[in-house]
Amino acid sequence: MIWMDEREKAILAIDPGKDKCGLAIVNYSLLVLSKKIVDRIELQSYLSQLINIYDIREIIIGDGTFYNEVLKEIKGITDIPVKIVDEAYTTMEAEKRYWQEKGWLWKKLLFFIHWKPGRPLDDYVAVILAERYLQNGQVDIIGI
Repeated sequence: MIWMDEREKAILAIDPGKDKCGLAIVNYSLLVLSKKIVDRIELQSYLSQLINIYDIREIIIGDGTFYNEVLKEIKGITDIPVKIVDEAYTTMEAEKRYWQEKGWLWKKLLFFIHWKPGRPLDDYVAVILAERYLQNGQVDIIGI
């Protein structure tokens, strides 16, 4: 059990999608506390769980195609401030990070072949959105 004064202040970053969303909890020191991909039908209940577990101070959402719908779902369960971050090139960054974490030497040796990861990378994108916000303040709209 996490006691209230032991909880770390963090942000929740969301990569919105039609069928699934990438989620990441990142503290203000850029440490990833949690990341996951959830189905949209589970989004509200999962967000409620995260809000109860972590001391979330802000919610960051990417400005992708379905962000308006996801924003409505967020506002339906919490009044935590929501900020929108530019999603440009996050998928390419997520692929690069995925392969770096895997440490696959053969991927480096065969750099001319564009290998696609065998799984969705929405959780990696959420981490990148959080990092963009915390490092650069790349926010399009503040305090929705």
